[in-house]
Amino acid sequence: MTLIKRCILLLTAAVLAACNNVEITAPEHSSVHAEKPGDFRIVFSGNSAPDDLKIQLNNVDVTDQFVVSKAEAYAYGSDLEGSVFGGRNVLWVRAFNKTDRATFYYDNAGPVVHILEADHDSRTVTGYVSDDSLVESLVLDGVGVDLDLTNNFSVSYADQPFNTFTATDSLGRTSTSVFARDDNEFNGISARLNQGGFDFLTHALEQELNTMDLSDIVSEMEKVTLLNTLGLFNLDMTVTSLSFNDVGVDLTVLENERLDTDIQARDVVLGFRLSGTIGFILPYNSSGTMRFSSLQAGTDLLLDVRNSDLDIDLSNTSINHSFPSINFDNTSGILNILDALTSAIVGVLAPIFENVFISILEQVIVPVMSDFIKDIPITLEVVNPDNAEAVNIYALPTFLDSKNQGVSVDLGTRIWAPQPSQDIRRALGSLYVEGDTLTMGPVTPNGKDFHFGAAISANVINQALMATYEAGMLSTVISEEYYPQATASAISVYRSDDTDIQEADEIRMTLAPSSAPYVTLMPADGAAGALAWYDVTLTFELYKSRWGEFRTLFGTTFNLEIPFEVSSTEDGYLSIGLEQLPTLFIKDTDESGMIRLTPEFINATLDYFMPLVMPEIAGHLKVVPLPRIYEHTLLMRDFWVGGENNNSLALAGDLIPVAVTAAAAAPSTDIARVDSEDVAVQVTGINSTGQTTSDVLLVNNGEVTIDVGGLNPDANLGDLEQRYRVDGGAWSIWKQRETITLKRLLAGDHSVEICSRSPLLKEEASCPVVNFTTTVSR
Repeated sequence: MTLIKRCILLLTAAVLAACNNVEITAPEHSSVHAEKPGDFRIVFSGNSAPDDLKIQLNNVDVTDQFVVSKAEAYAYGSDLEGSVFGGRNVLWVRAFNKTDRATFYYDNAGPVVHILEADHDSRTVTGYVSDDSLVESLVLDGVGVDLDLTNNFSVSYADQPFNTFTATDSLGRTSTSVFARDDNEFNGISARLNQGGFDFLTHALEQELNTMDLSDIVSEMEKVTLLNTLGLFNLDMTVTSLSFNDVGVDLTVLENERLDTDIQARDVVLGFRLSGTIGFILPYNSSGTMRFSSLQAGTDLLLDVRNSDLDIDLSNTSINHSFPSINFDNTSGILNILDALTSAIVGVLAPIFENVFISILEQVIVPVMSDFIKDIPITLEVVNPDNAEAVNIYALPTFLDSKNQGVSVDLGTRIWAPQPSQDIRRALGSLYVEGDTLTMGPVTPNGKDFHFGAAISANVINQALMATYEAGMLSTVISEEYYPQATASAISVYRSDDTDIQEADEIRMTLAPSSAPYVTLMPADGAAGALAWYDVTLTFELYKSRWGEFRTLFGTTFNLEIPFEVSSTEDGYLSIGLEQLPTLFIKDTDESGMIRLTPEFINATLDYFMPLVMPEIAGHLKVVPLPRIYEHTLLMRDFWVGGENNNSLALAGDLIPVAVTAAAAAPSTDIARVDSEDVAVQVTGINSTGQTTSDVLLVNNGEVTIDVGGLNPDANLGDLEQRYRVDGGAWSIWKQRETITLKRLLAGDHSVEICSRSPLLKEEASCPVVNFTTTVSR
């Protein structure tokens, strides 16, 4: 944009600011509704309707739902009811380069219990109860709890696996909150390996059998007596070699925890040596071969759970083979018994091959099968490399079943912080939801086949979130050392000239939570549910050279809610994506610092910095393990929410052998287009006389949209997935993308690195970077 255009735009914004206003009149700000609002009204004061009208309801653009005139914009409640949710809702409007916001509450649920601290020595729990209307009562494990005038409480609790709060509001709505102690083990993960997944095992077995060395098996075979006619003929047979070609394996999942295993081989050649005596005293030695055009062997592999591990056994072994062609290298002296000798050899073939096959099963098939499933049980420790904070994880088999052409394994799970941080308030427990974990079927809800999948209870995710919180992994320092955008110059996008923060100053923020985040699963397009994180305190500090130290300007405690998406990582964890803009609610602010700041400045600090921090927070949440298949990686194709009370998150996809990924051709990313938008931002400050001032800034490249595509060498197998990171920060999750949209950008130089991976999980070798600069015109 040219300087002249910028000046014209700023002048126009100033003129409009003087002449036109916008105000939300319905729903009223801070109003509480027992039902969803019946109408939405925004009033304009001016001579014409605004050209820049944009209306959002809970971050969803609903402008087209409004009927607009020069006097107002109006929408019926029935047209917007799908965008109104229980609890806090925010209606936002921009018009005439000005904004207005109204927060209203749809009270369709009982009160929410917030735990601020649990003293595990004195058995005292402290917290408060919130509700959009009035809180009437609170009960803990059947005993009434006294609340103060602001609904705070401090009460003794029983040391037991579960503690239950029941709260009631003035509308008669009741809620129950159950907290699970951190030593609870949940049957929280159910893995399923379908017939298509076992096909990978089939290929591995065939490769192993076609290249195996049988000499050890042959050397362990015992001598077999063929003929013993009262000493006249006394002949034994010893197997000296064994070979076969074109081995094929079929694995079929049966009911009752069984795998029907069939092996077919062609051109089977068994070498043997005959030894003994003829005519009582004449020694005889000879050798020969037996050839079979085909051999079939079958057995059932029995799967079971023993001592929290998966166990494999054999049952119902059978052998079938074509009639052999037998050749003797030396028939001298045995011609008259050749037919009897041949019949004797044929007679011992079945036990010989049964022993051989059992040896192959024990030495090849059982170990390969055991390797294939050995990574389903999980015992590990996740350590933060920055400060050695640790979380322990186990997920061990408790039950196994086979039906509908697949094998399901239930895992007993526990995730905990072995050494809770001394700087963190202890939690009472993780939020608990009743209901058994979903058991997956052979197909997704959309009827699609999959190789491998896992259903994860919300209780496991919430226990993991509590563990990361108690380990101290979620406490964050926001400074230029860790976030290049955390500078005094960067916040010029929302800082007024009347705010005494100069570009030469340094800023630093700390994020200190008072409770663990938790997730609520819900069926929705794109998102798996919502992550809620309450009672988080952000402290903003400023360094001026004349002070020679950092001094606190303000501290604010807020609640955060954000939709989350899911994927799977290459190393076998659930990946949580926090890419959407969070909904923030400021509870309390201490602004008694050295510099007076407006509420708008404090709000904007959260609005701009929390989207910056959330990808880093998501990275610390990588502690929920997924069952794994040895030397294979899960490519998630689909996810859905199900189970009792929507308590389970299911992921399903394809198994990709690690070797296939290594050998695959790498994809490449194509940056098809980069669009930027200049954003007008209204800022406030406090001048030297103590009056609040207002101004409109123009932020160039305030929002940027990047269209992405790419070269997919395996397009017949599926689409590319992309991930990105901004300014060297944490990576987003892998998912299929057409665009990447960045909002609330701070001032300064920005880089966006974008990488693609193919359906074979091959990642791009060198990822392109989009560079741009966000500037401010005043």
